[in-house]
Amino acid sequence: MAAVQTRPYRRILTSALHRRFVHASALSLLVSYIIAIAIGEKSSCEYISTLSGRASKAQFQVLKYKELIKIFYAVFWLWFPFGSCGVRTALLFISSLTIFVLRVSQMHIGSRTASSSFGTLKSFTPLQIAQTFGWYIFSAWWFTVIYVWSSSSDSNLELVKRGRPHERPTLNERPIYLHSFHAFLACVQAVFHLYYDYDRIAVPIAERSSKTDDERTHPVPPTSKYLQGVLLPELVAGALRSVTVAAASLVTYPIFFRGFAWSWSLYVAKLFFSFPRSAAEPHSFVPSIFPYFFFKTLAPGVMLVLSWQTANLFYSVFIGKEPLKRGQPLTTEAKDPNGSLLSGLKAKKEIVKTFALWELSLISQRVPDRRKAIFNEIDREGGSAWSQVLACTTDVIKAINTRIEESKNPAPVTKPLPQAEKSEPVLQTLPRLSEPIKDGNIFTTAPKGTSRQDKFGDAFSSAAKSFGQSEDWTPTARARVRDVFDRASSAVLSPEQKQKYLGSPQKFKLLTGGPSTTHRPEDMNPVLAQILRSPIGQPFRQTYAQRLSAIVLGTPESSLSLIVDAVESLTRLLIASLAEDPYGKVQADVPSAVRLLTQTTLALNAFAHQGGLDAHWTDINFPPSTDPQAQAAARLVPDVEIVLAALRSGLKDLLTAFRPYLRDIGIAGKDLRLAKEAAGIDGEEVL
Repeated sequence: MAAVQTRPYRRILTSALHRRFVHASALSLLVSYIIAIAIGEKSSCEYISTLSGRASKAQFQVLKYKELIKIFYAVFWLWFPFGSCGVRTALLFISSLTIFVLRVSQMHIGSRTASSSFGTLKSFTPLQIAQTFGWYIFSAWWFTVIYVWSSSSDSNLELVKRGRPHERPTLNERPIYLHSFHAFLACVQAVFHLYYDYDRIAVPIAERSSKTDDERTHPVPPTSKYLQGVLLPELVAGALRSVTVAAASLVTYPIFFRGFAWSWSLYVAKLFFSFPRSAAEPHSFVPSIFPYFFFKTLAPGVMLVLSWQTANLFYSVFIGKEPLKRGQPLTTEAKDPNGSLLSGLKAKKEIVKTFALWELSLISQRVPDRRKAIFNEIDREGGSAWSQVLACTTDVIKAINTRIEESKNPAPVTKPLPQAEKSEPVLQTLPRLSEPIKDGNIFTTAPKGTSRQDKFGDAFSSAAKSFGQSEDWTPTARARVRDVFDRASSAVLSPEQKQKYLGSPQKFKLLTGGPSTTHRPEDMNPVLAQILRSPIGQPFRQTYAQRLSAIVLGTPESSLSLIVDAVESLTRLLIASLAEDPYGKVQADVPSAVRLLTQTTLALNAFAHQGGLDAHWTDINFPPSTDPQAQAAARLVPDVEIVLAALRSGLKDLLTAFRPYLRDIGIAGKDLRLAKEAAGIDGEEVL
């Protein structure tokens, strides 16, 4: 009998993501349809309003039958999807589709982690930045083209004003400003996209609580309910952003964009028309289209941002759903469910591995048939299914200890091995003009020179030594430093603080001295501290929370979801093995799992809460050592606390479930004491 071919988990996941992509695209298509109705030619609407005005005077009953037919015809073609409105919808959808392409190419699950904001910026590759700006600018350009094409002739949005037959054509600044405004809007949206990390698929993570019956580690709300709660705030935020950028464009367009946009538009228009030399530059600094046309561009700008906001929202909501298909795990319908799941657990790509561990967590919580299949399959290639699951989950947990140890003992920088010296040919050099360098004892007193050259060297060296051996701060130097400090402190210190530091010689020495030797934020240079507190220094501050998250959760992206699902899957499967393992082989791995969870919990708690990681000298907002309570509160980092809570609850559940068998399986003495200490269990609670 031929062996069953295992379907890779990434293919199963790709099929599921394709279905979700279609659902998100359908909602974006609906948004494009609404925008297509809004930007349609308004001649029919004007005709309806004219007839309504007549009806108000002649008592609507006197309208002729033909006029009613015209009203119906105008309204029908305004929204009918298989006419011009449908064509506009399809073309506008391309603008939203470009955002989906961007999200697919840069999608990730965990939040970006780095020791500082500047480090987060460095984690972006030039390709990611170029893609983000490029796709948004293309989307804005395409939307503008469709908007101009859909507008009526009364809108006067043609690039060239042809004028009368005897007049030369001139450029129309209305479409030039519209393109520039939308391009500026695209750049602002791209900055928001990178700063707020729109590429991240937010997966909610909840701590396990006895107050609720929901055991899910990722409580994803229903799609419709979630959209009802966040759609309106997203639309309002997008509208405000568009209006703000429009107001800023009143200044930025004439100064930065107008000259380039005008010359580029003229270059394109010259391919089809002949312009006078006077058309090379705008006639005035302030555009003549302000302010009337400015208000007319607010509506398309708002619609453009709303199409971007909704596209990002729909993509994140549908892609971030649970790895389920009709209520069952994605691998349920595969020919080899366990093999497909194991291929996902061993995957190198973060997306595939995250969804595979999420699915394993769901299986360990509420799918007993799949749990039994994992325990029963003992003759799989590469080891039993359980042993491979155990290896994958423990590797994720062990990585925490590895990162902590590497931060404590960083690996030394290895220098390249010196290459063997090659014999080189002897070069014929010019005659030496000076004496060779002396290689004798440098600490012996040098004899006085006899020649004129030696006497000049002795005089010069004595002068140089006098400068090098002088005091650090002479009165002249100190006066100059006071003058420089007086100028610099006026911008960052209050008059009271300034007088205080000038009057204290010790603190003034700190001001004129180098970096603090204690490397504590509280001992920092006051002027440097003020700079770090300012917006200029904020990107360079390495806060305690950022550094701890980067070490515990990994870089450049957080593995929080992986860790929580690994702990949850491991503990739930071990507990379920008491009733579902027919061979009793799983219990042999309980002691090693308990020791791993104990070691990780104690190491992480000591590293995060007991001074294992010191505050960086740039973390000027970290509480001083004189306030231990404030320091303890500052060491509570939310994501790290979620990991600690998962480790403790998992360890506690294991000890409680295996309580009658702890001594039989080899958990006693020191191992049991440390495990209870790590889990936060009282001495008499578990025997």
